[in-house]
Amino acid sequence: MSEEEAAEEGGGGGGGGSALKKYGPLAAIVLLAQVVLAWVVITVTVGDKLPQNEPESDLLPQQQQQQAPTEEGEESDALPYFYTNEMLDQITANPAGTNAQRFVVAGVQLGLTGTNGDGEVMTIEEVALDSEMTLKVGVALGLIKSVILEALSTRYIDQIENERAQFLLDVRDELNRKVFNKIPWGEEDDLKSFRIQEVIFTKLIIQ
Repeated sequence: MSEEEAAEEGGGGGGGGSALKKYGPLAAIVLLAQVVLAWVVITVTVGDKLPQNEPESDLLPQQQQQQAPTEEGEESDALPYFYTNEMLDQITANPAGTNAQRFVVAGVQLGLTGTNGDGEVMTIEEVALDSEMTLKVGVALGLIKSVILEALSTRYIDQIENERAQFLLDVRDELNRKVFNKIPWGEEDDLKSFRIQEVIFTKLIIQ
C-alpha cells in the first residue's frame, strides 16, 4: 500500500470521528426531547382516567343527613305501632259541599312511634306496652276525634276518596301539631316522646 492510499484511509477514519463529534450532541438532545414528550403524554392521558377520591368533607354532610332526627312531616324508618280505640272505629261527618245531603263514615288507626329518654327509637313492643302512652292518648281521644272530624268536614268528597294518601298525611300532621306536640310526655328523668308516623283508614264508607 502506498503512502497516499494510507493517508486516504486515515483521512476517512478521521472523517467518521468528526461526524460523530458533530452530530452526537444533536442526537442526544433529540432523544431527550422524545423522552420528555412521552412522559408528558402519559401523564396527561393516564392522569385524567385515574379515579379521584372525594374529599372527606364532602361525604360528612350526607352521613349527618342520614343520622339526623326526624322532624314533623318527615318519614321515619321505625315501624309504627297501630293504636286503635272504639272511639276511632266509626267517625261520621258531612263532607264540604254536600249541604248535609251526603255523609262519610270512617274508621281510623294511628301509627305511633316513640323515643326514650336517651333519644333512642323505641320498638313496637315498647310503644305498645308503654303505660304513659296508653294513658295520655286515651285522655286525648276526644280531641283526636275532633281533629279527624274537622278534617273530614272541611274536605270535599273527591279529596277524601281520590286524594286519600294526601288527606291522611294532612290528618297526621294536624294531629301531631294540635295534639301530640302539646302532650307533656315523660318525666324529668325520662323525657320520652310519642308521635304519629302514619294514619290509616280501617274503613271508609261514602253514602
